[in-house]
Amino acid sequence: MPRLPLIHIPLGLYSVVSKCNNNEFLFDADEKFEMYLQHLIECKEVFGFTLYDIVCLSNHVHELYRVPREVTIAQILQRVKGMFSQKFNKRFGRTGHFWKNKPFYRIVENETYAFNTMNYYHWNSVKAGLVKRPEEWPYSGYRFHILGERKGLVGKLLDPLPYDIPSEQNSEMQREVHRILKTKAVRYIGSKEFRKAMRQKKG
Repeated sequence: MPRLPLIHIPLGLYSVVSKCNNNEFLFDADEKFEMYLQHLIECKEVFGFTLYDIVCLSNHVHELYRVPREVTIAQILQRVKGMFSQKFNKRFGRTGHFWKNKPFYRIVENETYAFNTMNYYHWNSVKAGLVKRPEEWPYSGYRFHILGERKGLVGKLLDPLPYDIPSEQNSEMQREVHRILKTKAVRYIGSKEFRKAMRQKKG
């Protein structure tokens, strides 16, 4: 399968999924989760990106970035993923790739679609059988966004969405976002009009 071309949208929203190599459960201790969160905080200081959300599970990570005008998502992920792999291997005496291939990203139309994407990701820990409720998983933005908690590394790392989270979600939009997220290689999350326009413009 050919490599998908880089798409840079200045100030764009990017939903990123990164899987551990061979689907290994490399995040198998609090120390390792916290190491990754601290690394992200350091990367934010370098690049000045916004990170709205994260759900870090044992073998993969979901993140929602807003990139700066002059910095691409590829530049950000090269530092976030590449440097973390080096740090992790050195600290834990490991060799080989940490991540499976390159992270896969999708471009999100706006904050409303972003919130629906986040809502889908927040339930991953429940689907994986790690907890019974999403607020019980500590390496997720659920408590930050839904409960207003600003504690710990997650509280330091994440940025609030620039609008009030709606109390009720549009069920049709939720279903559409879920359908998109379950479809491999779809590059855009948003309305049909947005996805069509982006495909025509960016490929």
